[in-house]
Amino acid sequence: MSVFVLPSTLLATVREEVRAASWFAALGEELTEGDRSDAQAYAGVPGVLRIETWPEAETFLKSADTSLEWWDREEALRKELLTEAERRYPERALWTALTELTIEAGDLVHGKAATAAMRAGNAAAASIHVAAGAASQAVYQLAVARLAGTEATPFDSKFRLFAAGRWPLGVMGSSLLLF
Repeated sequence: MSVFVLPSTLLATVREEVRAASWFAALGEELTEGDRSDAQAYAGVPGVLRIETWPEAETFLKSADTSLEWWDREEALRKELLTEAERRYPERALWTALTELTIEAGDLVHGKAATAAMRAGNAAAASIHVAAGAASQAVYQLAVARLAGTEATPFDSKFRLFAAGRWPLGVMGSSLLLF
């Protein structure tokens, strides 16, 4: 029986990036050129629109204006990368590592989202959970991409947006809405 080990250095690097990120610290602020560049690389659309407040973000998230095509592309990429990661590593080791990483990140980002919401005011409690879930998903997607051995994916750009304190909300028309 062979023993397979996930690349601990790779996962340690992801953990370090998660801890060093400025989760939700730049919500509503003016967008930088780096934000715009990462947003376009992530979503594959030319436009980037800034959301300024938690209520604006909540309104968008509750609307039917989100592009399902964008969501379907992201989900297809996640599945493709996960298939490759599963090909490279034993299922149990892979899923255990991804679960541990996502739980650890989830605990961290939930606190950061709650702090950002408290500072800004008028955020619904449910929005804190949604924000933390989106950030945890970004960590999971980044880890899957790296475990698949793929570089420069949209998930790298998505993670950089979160690490810079942003929250990519979704695509409407030809623009990514970025809080």
